[in-house]
Amino acid sequence: MDKCSESFASYKSTLVFKLSAVLKWWKTLSQKIAKYILPFATSAENRKELFTKEIEKAAIFCLAELERGKGGGLIVKQPEEKLAFIAEVCYPFWLANLDDTRLLFDGLNMNSHTITYPLIPDVQGFTENLNRTSKTRQAYMDFLTDHTSYFQLSNNEEKKVIDGLITDPEFLQEFNSYVSEATTVKTPLSDMVVVSPTLDENTITSTIGKLKELKTRFTREINALYTSMKVLNAKTESFVKAIKEEMKKTEEKFDREIEKLKAVINGKVDEIRREYDENLTEVSKNFEEELLDLQQEKIKLEKIKEQLNSEIEHCEAEIKTCAVNKDDVGERKWREEKDGLKKELSQTEAKIRELERKIKKVEEDKSLKIFKLKSERNAKIKEASKDLVDIEASRDAKIKIYQNEMEKLEELTSSIIKQIDKLAKMREASVAEFDKLGIKKKGTKNALVYMPFYMACYQSDSGKRYVPFPPSFANSVSFSVKFKGALGKVKIKHLLQPRSKKMVSLLNKFPALMEQNAVFKREMDEACVKANILRTESMLESVRIGLERLKEEGWFSDKEYEAFNKLLT
Repeated sequence: MDKCSESFASYKSTLVFKLSAVLKWWKTLSQKIAKYILPFATSAENRKELFTKEIEKAAIFCLAELERGKGGGLIVKQPEEKLAFIAEVCYPFWLANLDDTRLLFDGLNMNSHTITYPLIPDVQGFTENLNRTSKTRQAYMDFLTDHTSYFQLSNNEEKKVIDGLITDPEFLQEFNSYVSEATTVKTPLSDMVVVSPTLDENTITSTIGKLKELKTRFTREINALYTSMKVLNAKTESFVKAIKEEMKKTEEKFDREIEKLKAVINGKVDEIRREYDENLTEVSKNFEEELLDLQQEKIKLEKIKEQLNSEIEHCEAEIKTCAVNKDDVGERKWREEKDGLKKELSQTEAKIRELERKIKKVEEDKSLKIFKLKSERNAKIKEASKDLVDIEASRDAKIKIYQNEMEKLEELTSSIIKQIDKLAKMREASVAEFDKLGIKKKGTKNALVYMPFYMACYQSDSGKRYVPFPPSFANSVSFSVKFKGALGKVKIKHLLQPRSKKMVSLLNKFPALMEQNAVFKREMDEACVKANILRTESMLESVRIGLERLKEEGWFSDKEYEAFNKLLT
């Protein structure tokens, strides 16, 4: 046997072994896991014609051929590529339940999601220490003072990387719509390359378990936080109530002492006031008598003043009469009389002013004396009330201490509770994030979902190049497509419209994944060659039938049809 025959025999033996292993894995998997396959192509709303598998493969063949490098180039000559294979590949996804949320996992682990959450202090330990140190008020106060910053937000975070988990909302919505078109897989998928998931069911189950543990932990922490708030609030209310009781007892005790003391002091004060009233009456009487004499003298002088003014006016009238009558002797006599009266008036006014000064002085002396009496009275009352003031000050000081203690307790408690509440709200937000990890739709159990896509491999002197063709919507030949065809553009490019940009992005990473793992790449190449849709004559005939249908729909010109058909010979 020559080397070529030996190589083929070895390849055949290896392939049979691999196929046997895949079938065994598939049989084992079939017994435990629900499996579904999605359609590669779904008819768009504008398509009325039946989109058969023959048409699908023919369309992919055309697109793959159009993608193939034909060589040439003006500056840098590109090598011509040969189409090594076109194979339909099944990309694995896992669907798994987390409570009422359906999670989607990338079976090949090309995606991941990182859950980031803040670390919080030991709540249970805080509550236990709180209960232990709340035997006395002072110990409780010291505990609160020492823990004023215990629950303050910090920058410390913890991260959990969830391998394979897809959380992109757009991808999830599109996949959720897509999966409604899935059909159950009951037998091994033929003529397709079924890629085994890197993440097996045990890994998915373990991941779900860890997510549940984390969610349960968060829920437990939330409950512990709210419990600590209740305990803290109850302890403080209890101590505040006790302080109020002590305040009440203190006030009652002092009130009794004050009432007893007031009875004694009031007697002394009454005596002081009686003595003051007597002195005030006597002083007022003496000053009033003195003022009365002065006022009488003043009134007497004011009457004299009034009389003098009247006489002076009479003299002035007589002087005028004498002047008119040219009685010089009489005029002189009246002038002398007037001057004498004026002199007497001046003396009288001086006496009145002196009396007014004396009256003012007496009134000032009276006010000063009364003020002095009042001051003496107030000083005596103050001295008599000294014990009462002291005991009231003592009472107020003790009440103030109680009030300050209550305020501090309530302030410390309020501050810590606010911090705890913030942490609880953050943890609730973390729990809410679990609902955003997937779709609000609960399935019965874990399921393996295969998404088919086609992969073309091109061979050239520079190596291999892989191009994936994603799941698509199949269109009809619309007016715009016909118009583009009339302009000389290839219409067949508009037949398949990728159903999701996110899925396109994912599948575009598949060739890179192959390049990263030489063993995986070799196995994929071998499996794809075996599943090549152009491998056998019957497969080629199926593609030809598809080409004929596409021509009938108007996707080709005669020339294009002949060119594609010729490539199949």
